[in-house]
Amino acid sequence: MDSPLITLILLGFATVSGDFYSNDAPIKAQVPAHPAHSKVMAGSLWQVVTPRLNCRRQAATQATIVRQFRRGDILEAEVGRGGADEVLRNVLDTNGKPWMWVRYRTTRPEDACFVRAHRRLIQPLAGQVRGKPADGRN
Repeated sequence: MDSPLITLILLGFATVSGDFYSNDAPIKAQVPAHPAHSKVMAGSLWQVVTPRLNCRRQAATQATIVRQFRRGDILEAEVGRGGADEVLRNVLDTNGKPWMWVRYRTTRPEDACFVRAHRRLIQPLAGQVRGKPADGRN
């Protein structure tokens, strides 16, 4: 029997500490129009809930910041080609804190970066946002 904590993590909900150890969430991005031409699978969608969120080259607070997101930005969890449950687990830093590998308005894995996976910073996307479809794309 699965423990309640494991079930919550798998559904994309934060633990008591507020950390997300899984990047799986209820709403997924749309699969590219021509999946055969894409190197990536559609990932879960997350919304930035803090005024600014740093995205880093590696999963560490000391890593280089490669871009900043703003409150309301829609991020897609980067799951690469998919195919294994491991792609749904967030990377842990040296302190055991989870970081989510995300992409923003791109399907190029090399453009992805890491954000700290905590409920004060990001939340699973829910429904319509600013008149855009739930997948966050124009």
